[in-house]
Amino acid sequence: MVVTYTLLSTISLFRKSFMATETNTEEQVTSETSWISVSPSGLWEVHRRWKGERKRGDNTPLLGSVCKIKVCLKNHTKDINTQPLSSNDTESAVSVSSVQVTEHPRSGDSVLQVPLDRWLVLCVGEGQCDVIEGCLEGMRAGETCEFTVRPHQQHLKMAPSDIHAAQFEMTGEERQTKSECFSLQLHSFTPGKESWQMLPAEKWTWVLSHKQRGSQRFVQGDIWGAMHSYCCAVKLLITLNGHTREKDGVPNADGSRDLETLTVNTETEAKSTHVQTEEEYRTIKAEVHSNLSLCQLKLGQPAKAKDSSIKATALDPANVKAWYRLGQACLQLEDFAEARQAFGKVLELQPGSASAQNALKQVNTKAKEFDNKLGKRLSKMFI
Repeated sequence: MVVTYTLLSTISLFRKSFMATETNTEEQVTSETSWISVSPSGLWEVHRRWKGERKRGDNTPLLGSVCKIKVCLKNHTKDINTQPLSSNDTESAVSVSSVQVTEHPRSGDSVLQVPLDRWLVLCVGEGQCDVIEGCLEGMRAGETCEFTVRPHQQHLKMAPSDIHAAQFEMTGEERQTKSECFSLQLHSFTPGKESWQMLPAEKWTWVLSHKQRGSQRFVQGDIWGAMHSYCCAVKLLITLNGHTREKDGVPNADGSRDLETLTVNTETEAKSTHVQTEEEYRTIKAEVHSNLSLCQLKLGQPAKAKDSSIKATALDPANVKAWYRLGQACLQLEDFAEARQAFGKVLELQPGSASAQNALKQVNTKAKEFDNKLGKRLSKMFI
């Protein structure tokens, strides 16, 4: 089964459907896989299929693999023959000693964030193009696949935020018919690692990288991409639970030292420069959940934003931004009591906060309007 990078539970991007059909003939084996991926413009359904005989072996691109690829737009009216690369292909293979990743700015005007019809190099996990990274998983060097992308129907029904309003000028029907078919060739790639193969320090480096990339994407208005990056960070942070060191080497309260922690320190002593403390772990995880809640608010997902904010405040009760975003989410959900508590916590941590004071006034106004409407409805029941 191909496992794609997903947005975890935040936007229900665990594989929407998995369908694989194999037709064994003497000439061809065709299989198709479907999943949901992201681009700066939103969610997209991706359908990938293989043509021809698959290569053998378990060596496929993993996190950190640098891949040499070529993406071409296929003509829907004419079947283009995309033959797998031969062993004497003139293109040189990528190697660990000579890696130069091709960087291109992400844009909301394109589903794929890579140039077409030429060889380029990208690193799996760095999020140049989430659709392409999903297609690369499970591929072997020298293979070619075809994939089709079209707007995700659930995404079309979602109310966009002001940031994305301009991107939804065309009607849902117009977007529904917009789909493209591409071919992807994987020439070669460098070794990578599954998350379970990484040392804790390596995972921590990826966590910080995903968090930084998420912030950069958010500033650029790439909200879907930012949320994807934060969710990748959360996914790795979950596996790091318990793999922390004592602060400044201080033992536990009973004078003992955690065996697992000592093991982690020993394993990484010669191979890494830093293993996070429990305090650092909780702080970063809280910040990621808080940033994730902001993305969810921008994308009109207050219920998910509330859940993320609650996780952030539980990890770091002093995180003012998380409390404020919790209040915003509760306000949108018309949970006025919780909204008051959240904004009250902001004022407790930052006395005199103008934002929290204004938010509380808004809560009281909205609550009064809600009570008036409810009163009118109830009065009609007894007339």
